[in-house]
Amino acid sequence: MKDKTIAYLLWCGWLVGLGGLHRIYNGKYGTGFLWLFTWGLFGMGQIFDLFTIPGMVEDANNRMLVASLGQAALAAGGSGVPLKRISPRTTEEFQVALVHAAKEHGGQLTVAEAVAATGRGFKEVDKQLREMAIAGYVEEDSDDSGQVYYRFPGLAG
Repeated sequence: MKDKTIAYLLWCGWLVGLGGLHRIYNGKYGTGFLWLFTWGLFGMGQIFDLFTIPGMVEDANNRMLVASLGQAALAAGGSGVPLKRISPRTTEEFQVALVHAAKEHGGQLTVAEAVAATGRGFKEVDKQLREMAIAGYVEEDSDDSGQVYYRFPGLAG
């Protein structure tokens, strides 16, 4: 897991002419090397990043979690095919992708399962599922351990 403290320490590399190290650390290689060769995008990008590092670290950790979910599925006897990433473009496509994912999971879905199925981030998936619950399309529930899941009544097996 990536650490915000390390990212901020790498951000300080800009003070000695090594801007963008924090981006490389968080898996943003293209912009990391751009920052490195342009002195932190002439300082403007580096200053902007000072405020966006927490989100950058969270995104990197989320990508690692989704990748580990795929590896765990393969280790558990999966088909050997990497996780399918749909990456829907519109809200409607996103909702349809969530319904298909719920169907594959017996009519209920956790946020992590939805992230793995759609390729979208945790915040975006959680927001969409909550909106669908408010609209009455899904029901939000939790089990004894506190794990939140969304039940799709029309898909209950």
